[in-house]
Amino acid sequence: MSEYRLEKIEKDVVLFLVDGVVLEGVVFLSAFAYGHSGRQTLLELLREVERFLPFRDRAGTLRLINREAISHVRHVPQAQPESAPLGEEVGARLVFFGGETLEGNITLEMPEDKNRIKDFLNSAPAFFPLSSGNTHYIINSRQIHQVIPL
Repeated sequence: MSEYRLEKIEKDVVLFLVDGVVLEGVVFLSAFAYGHSGRQTLLELLREVERFLPFRDRAGTLRLINREAISHVRHVPQAQPESAPLGEEVGARLVFFGGETLEGNITLEMPEDKNRIKDFLNSAPAFFPLSSGNTHYIINSRQIHQVIPL
């Protein structure tokens, strides 16, 4: 490691872009998280304020991807989650601009008096997790056309 580079951990992902392009490759997580012990999570990376994130595709091409161009990300979660999310799990069908749909469960991490899916979607950061069986996604709420509670 040079004095100008920080150690990064490669995380396999599939990026689904708003124009229908699907990219398989890796993003780069920090070995140290800012708000907790351990490494940075994929969700934390996607929630960063910088507009572009580095991504290397399967062919080895390094690209800078605009976060706003990502509709959702499919990934394999860490083997041992640092902590289980607190909140009620609700089923939902998400319809993205362009017509693609995903169904799964969203954990509403909200105070008890504000635990409706509408409250969550209107106050959550742009990216939030969705689980669908063994498949895990991180969703960009800015690219959702509609949400149908199940």
